[in-house]
Amino acid sequence: MINYINAQFKAVSVHYIGDHADSEGIKTSPDPIRIREDDYLRSLLLKYFFDNFKEPEFFSFTFLEGDVEMNPVYKYVSEIFENPTIIHEQSKVIAKYLYNQSTHPNIKSGDLMMSYVEDLVIDDELVSAIVIFKSEAKDSYLKLDKLNGQYAMGHADGISISKLDKACVIFNTEKEDGYKLCVVDKSNRNKDAIYWRQDFLNIESRSDDYYKTKVYIQATKAFVNERLKPLYDTDKSDEAYILNASQSYLKQEESFNESSYLDSLFGEEEEVKKEFKSYKKDYQEENNVELHDSFDVSQAAVKNQSKIFKSVLKLDKNFSVYIHGNRNMVEKGVDDNGRKFYKLFYDNEA
Repeated sequence: MINYINAQFKAVSVHYIGDHADSEGIKTSPDPIRIREDDYLRSLLLKYFFDNFKEPEFFSFTFLEGDVEMNPVYKYVSEIFENPTIIHEQSKVIAKYLYNQSTHPNIKSGDLMMSYVEDLVIDDELVSAIVIFKSEAKDSYLKLDKLNGQYAMGHADGISISKLDKACVIFNTEKEDGYKLCVVDKSNRNKDAIYWRQDFLNIESRSDDYYKTKVYIQATKAFVNERLKPLYDTDKSDEAYILNASQSYLKQEESFNESSYLDSLFGEEEEVKKEFKSYKKDYQEENNVELHDSFDVSQAAVKNQSKIFKSVLKLDKNFSVYIHGNRNMVEKGVDDNGRKFYKLFYDNEA
């Protein structure tokens, strides 16, 4: 969690990033917006900057062959950290670089916002940070004005502080490892247009406990779908049991141990455990990740990956059954007329 209760910043630089496909170019502001006397505006901006990173996953800058010094954004922000007074001029350079990386036709135009923030606390460390946000979507708002007892209604378009399109917060710590940073990229899920993380920032997940926990959860889910189903003809109830066992283990244990984890999922089914270890090797190679045998479990990662553990059994268009585990409470069969059925056992009715 990012603690910004004592955070300080003086100005925000804003530039327009045009549609590259239409050759709109960029429009830079000559001066930053000074934020001095309006405490309420300052508090809103801080919420916008940091409230969307309550359970942050951390990344680091990288580049070809791991030579982070060649990463342009890493170089630009390093110069700002050395001399924060240059942030506005440097923000123009970053705006131009972002525009040049925005060549895909699906990439939208928008406003680029940058600021230098001091006195943040992250992982018990007092640091400064640089925020780089791009707002591509505007929300419409109704305005009510009251004058002489009479209301007037109007409308305006603006940026919602509860929504982020594309954002990056770079903390001035661990420079030699590519800095510690958080990222949001929500506005465009088209694979050909994921330029914010890859082309612009060029970042990778940090090999910390959050990353190790997240990767193992995702690998377990993939194993069930890609290996168990074809080999053992597993169904949704089996999938729910395994994922529920995974979630229970990760919530209860402070330290992850692969052997005890597989015991909790598959019991004495040694062939399945052997199959998982074989799949693990393939998964690491295909996804360019590393699945560690032991690490400290990150509860933030378990929480943020919670949707993976949910299993919904959809039966034609008549029923949707939420399964939370314990395969012994679900029985599958076919009646004499060839109709498929599930039999559910329970102790109490809520």
